[in-house]
Amino acid sequence: MTPRRKNNRPVSTRRSPKKEKSPAQEIREEKSSELTGGAGFADESSLFADSDASDVNKIHLRIVSREQGEPEEGFEPTPTWVWGISVLLLFAMGFYLGKYGGTFGTIAHEVEQPQTSVGGEVKPEVKGDMVFAGVCQACHQVDGKGVEGKYPPLAGSEWLLQDSFTPARIVLFGLEGEISVKGNGFDNKMPEFQDKLSDEEIAAAISFARSSFGNKGAAVVPAQVDSVRKMYRGRGPWSAAALESLRKK
Repeated sequence: MTPRRKNNRPVSTRRSPKKEKSPAQEIREEKSSELTGGAGFADESSLFADSDASDVNKIHLRIVSREQGEPEEGFEPTPTWVWGISVLLLFAMGFYLGKYGGTFGTIAHEVEQPQTSVGGEVKPEVKGDMVFAGVCQACHQVDGKGVEGKYPPLAGSEWLLQDSFTPARIVLFGLEGEISVKGNGFDNKMPEFQDKLSDEEIAAAISFARSSFGNKGAAVVPAQVDSVRKMYRGRGPWSAAALESLRKK
């Protein structure tokens, strides 16, 4: 009997070649291992958790970028009506200053002008228009019409033209209380100038007013002003009644 041969073919230990993994597969397996704690499997939805969150953030950013910023307190636009009122107020103030502000020049400091006489002696020449512009014009105005309801006019004023001593009394010692000028009542106070102006300056200013603004009054000389100054030295402001009583004497 022929003995059965044993199959002594050597068993091959060669393994089948291992397939190489793509980088995407390796990354997927690493994420799966992290999410499952190394269990070797993962839910498919968890593999794309990061990509889904990234898409949501992008969508949210696009929505937010379309929204307008919240207004900040203190930076709101100024209403149109505020600008309109501001322009009107500036115009009104400019008009008032231009009409009632008098002069802003240096004319008040140029009252006396030097004049050389034949003998070489320098004598001051006082100009009545300059004294008026620097002292009287702010209230009685450049045209001598005054300010209605506040300062009486000098144009056609009976207190200026009826006699030459009454205006000298007023300029030297001032005037307060009610007074009627050309049929219109005024109640204001005129300051005194006895310590601010000389006899020559007061006489020149009164003479200028009596011959301007349509007035035809005669000039006033410094001697008249000096006599009034000495006669009433130390007294206070006049009233219309007191001036009227002196005028009738």
